[in-house]
Amino acid sequence: MHRHFFSLRIAALVVLAAIVVASIDLYARGFAVVHDPDGLIARAVLDHGDGADTAMREFASGYWAARPRRDGAIRIECRTGAIVGGGYVTPGLRTTYSIGREDCAAVAGRRSRA
Repeated sequence: MHRHFFSLRIAALVVLAAIVVASIDLYARGFAVVHDPDGLIARAVLDHGDGADTAMREFASGYWAARPRRDGAIRIECRTGAIVGGGYVTPGLRTTYSIGREDCAAVAGRRSRA
């Protein structure tokens, strides 16, 4: 007879199944990630062109992510005021972009569109 109601084997299988399902979901539905090693980003969004932008969230230090629900582009707003384009996104596509100091090097008050 078991001494514990909750089995560690069952718990491990549930965690493993959750990781597998999440991985398959990310692979099939795609994602967009922006790497910001220097902390230059003030805001990042998935711009769909119709005003209904999807905000990217900082999920770890220096990493911003979102899942595209339709076609669009990554728009990054730097702390310097520069606006940088980060690439095309669409559901099912895995897009990554790394932002560097040269991307956000704008004169204060001037905005650039890439």
